[in-house]
Amino acid sequence: MPYFSPFCLAQPACAALVLASAFVAAATAQTSPLPLPPGPEATAPARSGPNLREALDAAWALSPAARSADSRRAQLQARERAASSWINGSPSALLAQRSDRFNNNGGLLEYEAELEFPVWSPGVRGATQRELAALRLGFEPQQLVARLKLAAEVREAAASLAVARTERDLAQRKHGEALALAQDVQRRVKAGDSARVDELQAQSLVAQAASGQEQAGQTLARLQNQWLALTGLAAVPSLEEPLPPANPVIGPDHPAIQAAQTRGQAAQAALELSETDKRDPMSVGVGVTRERSAFGAAGENSLRLALKIPFGTDSRNAPRIAAARAELDAAQAELDAAQRQVQTELASALAELDAARRTQASMTERARLSTEVQALVAKAYRLGESDLPTRLRADSEKFEADLSLARSRVGLQRAVSQLNQALGLLP
Repeated sequence: MPYFSPFCLAQPACAALVLASAFVAAATAQTSPLPLPPGPEATAPARSGPNLREALDAAWALSPAARSADSRRAQLQARERAASSWINGSPSALLAQRSDRFNNNGGLLEYEAELEFPVWSPGVRGATQRELAALRLGFEPQQLVARLKLAAEVREAAASLAVARTERDLAQRKHGEALALAQDVQRRVKAGDSARVDELQAQSLVAQAASGQEQAGQTLARLQNQWLALTGLAAVPSLEEPLPPANPVIGPDHPAIQAAQTRGQAAQAALELSETDKRDPMSVGVGVTRERSAFGAAGENSLRLALKIPFGTDSRNAPRIAAARAELDAAQAELDAAQRQVQTELASALAELDAARRTQASMTERARLSTEVQALVAKAYRLGESDLPTRLRADSEKFEADLSLARSRVGLQRAVSQLNQALGLLP
């Protein structure tokens, strides 16, 4: 940390430059998966933690979609078993008694027992089975889409947590450098080389750095709690992801497209079922009757067979068919929207990746040039051939260049992650 004269610290512009230099110096110490260029700025050691795939698996295990998946599969299997049966619903029993005890009491007595079984109307069972097959076919793509959406949340939460940890580390380093500066200024004041105002300015920087460190710690704690609620993990994730191959394209196996296609197939099957099922289920009844005509008469047994055929009306069928057609139209529109959206997201992700690469290249060159300039200016300042404002400008430019390079590398990692997300690839 360079020494600042009392005259410089007394000027508002120079004091602001001092604060900016201290902050940028701390910023160059942030942890990054990609190393910074060689220089006096030291990076923090890499943390060990889960990768994004492990974090996604942990978050998926806690998600409602995953926890209800087995029950939903069991529901589809139960509906398929019901559709394979020859009855369309639950049987019912009828028990009845008829007597003349309350009028002439002639001894008339009749008992009746009947079982009624609802049966499939022609073509309805096949249409129901096709609808269930379409629903079963679309279940896994829908689960994959839910997992992909959760992956986007995990990626964003991991990036936010990494930024917060970096800011905490920066705040800690800034506080340490402010303490070192204050001690150096205190020694200079005691030796008579600096004025009392320098010591007061240094102590103010220490207090400001301590406040920033506290705020960064609170932000990190809040994001850690959010990460814990999302994944159930307390460890810090790694942000590295493999780069997709050159010139990637959206394939037909993209989760969003597959899910939209299966929704359209299910809607088409539901429409066919609505057009086939035009009446309530028919029912077949089998009954036994035992009847006695009068006191002392012999009982007679009889067997009764019944077939109930409900009539279909527009008041029943028209709303159901219209609703099924609306669902089919919506599913087809969703498929078109999904195809447009994934292509747009891919184009945006490729453009952002290209821009991130160009930015990193320019920031690398800027960091190299600023390092050379700062070394020359620092040497000239030590020899008395340069003034303090020139030295401060060179230090500030070098710190800003290193910070921009670190941010460009993080931006490149984020662009790779967004490209994987656009391609429908899980971590």
